[in-house]
Amino acid sequence: MTKHIAFIDVETTGMSAEASEVIELGVMLGEYDNNRIVWVADEYCEFQEPFYSISSTITNLTGITDQMVRGKSLDMDRILKILDQADGIVAHNASFDRGFVSRLLPETLDMDWYCSVRQIKWKNYGFENGKLQQLLRAHRIQVHNAHRALDDAKNLAVLLNSSNPHLVDDTFISYLMNKAPMKKPAKSRF
Repeated sequence: MTKHIAFIDVETTGMSAEASEVIELGVMLGEYDNNRIVWVADEYCEFQEPFYSISSTITNLTGITDQMVRGKSLDMDRILKILDQADGIVAHNASFDRGFVSRLLPETLDMDWYCSVRQIKWKNYGFENGKLQQLLRAHRIQVHNAHRALDDAKNLAVLLNSSNPHLVDDTFISYLMNKAPMKKPAKSRF
């Protein structure tokens, strides 16, 4: 049965969705059929200028500078159009990404989110941990731009399309899609 899965990643000015801002968002919509992503249906990536200057720590991690984001803004309609087509949204550490994305697009709170960190027990499969860059290296997936939103989203899709060595004829994405979506966060009373 054909489905569409959105792989999403954000780069931010810090770790708290309440106190930090998104400076880059990347989303790739993949067509899922026969236990794997078979083609890319759509993708989007753009910078967003934050209210405050990007710290040197964030620039050192992502390579994103104030000059790169100056005057840039996310096309919320385009992002929502892609996400509306998805049967599920996958992020590596989805609680982090979901916190930021839902502040930008509250409609995404009611969408089905899946977490490739918490819902796949990577250590049970012999991996040191569930960090994306280490998993990509362990699967020999070429990384050109680590900690860049669209590259991380695409690399995550490639990783999850890999065969799960503990399940015959199965992929990590198939395993994840057979899980229940993450619980929806409690809505604030304020």
